[in-house]
Amino acid sequence: MRGPGKIFEQNFANSAPPYALAYRVPDNPSGFQKNSMLRFTRQNPFDYLIWDSRHFRLYALELKTVAGKSIEFERDGDTKGSGIHYHQALGLNDWDKYPGITSGFIIEFREMELTIFINIKDYNKLVKIIEKKSFTVKDLDDYDIPYQVIEQKIMRVNYKYDIDKFLSDQVK
Repeated sequence: MRGPGKIFEQNFANSAPPYALAYRVPDNPSGFQKNSMLRFTRQNPFDYLIWDSRHFRLYALELKTVAGKSIEFERDGDTKGSGIHYHQALGLNDWDKYPGITSGFIIEFREMELTIFINIKDYNKLVKIIEKKSFTVKDLDDYDIPYQVIEQKIMRVNYKYDIDKFLSDQVK
């Protein structure tokens, strides 16, 4: 059975407009095995690449879904937690260095029925400012951290996300 994270990722990819290519970066299969014999497992820098052929822009995105109103994050590589992992922020920062690439997190707060995009640069500002190991949308507002709400509409069971509007708003 697929968990809420995989369902969210699939719904998001299925919401891509015809001019946008949504490519899921494959997971390393050894990452799913709890085997002490593994010495090295490459960690994906993020989940998705989306090519917006209308605006000639590439998006490197890490998709996260949380049941509650907050999401945890790791400040450094030494701490282990759930939510946003340190290596994911590093990967997004690496890709964000190049012109024409926008990097960030798409976060679905299921309890609130709210999905947002936060650019990696703005996420970095938040991590420097906030003292907690998690954040809420209210924290983003309180610290004046910009984010974009991605409109969503419930179908029968799954959501459809307005990626067309998200991509168009990014180039404004």
